[in-house]
Amino acid sequence: MPTPPAFTFKQAGRRYQLAFWPVMIFYSVACFGGPMVLRAMNDPPKWVAAVIAIVTAAPIALVFWLMGRWLKETDEYTRATHVDAMLLGGGALFSLSIAWGFLEIFEVAPHLPTFFLAPGFFFLYGVARCWKRFFGAKAAAE
Repeated sequence: MPTPPAFTFKQAGRRYQLAFWPVMIFYSVACFGGPMVLRAMNDPPKWVAAVIAIVTAAPIALVFWLMGRWLKETDEYTRATHVDAMLLGGGALFSLSIAWGFLEIFEVAPHLPTFFLAPGFFFLYGVARCWKRFFGAKAAAE
């Protein structure tokens, strides 16, 4: 496996931002444009709806790839803190998803579309990142 070129912390962040924002703009357009196209087609074939759904979801997979590339290009401290927050956020989301699934099975809670998993992950990743940033250093110092 070839070694990626060395980037400074600032260069890695800039490279990430330059790729991230066009992907998010495309995602936003697809989120609003996809349903509009389907409504305009007036009962489109299932394969068209499936293609639009996959095209709409693809940018999220690309964001994960961009995050991975950025983490490889950045310094060890940033990599460790973000990976830790991703593990905490992902673990929290997985645990909540399992609990919610059982609540659905036992007909205690309504069904939630799996679409909410990606925003849920990013939300919990952000919460974990903030928690570790503001409380992690204090807890380690005590």
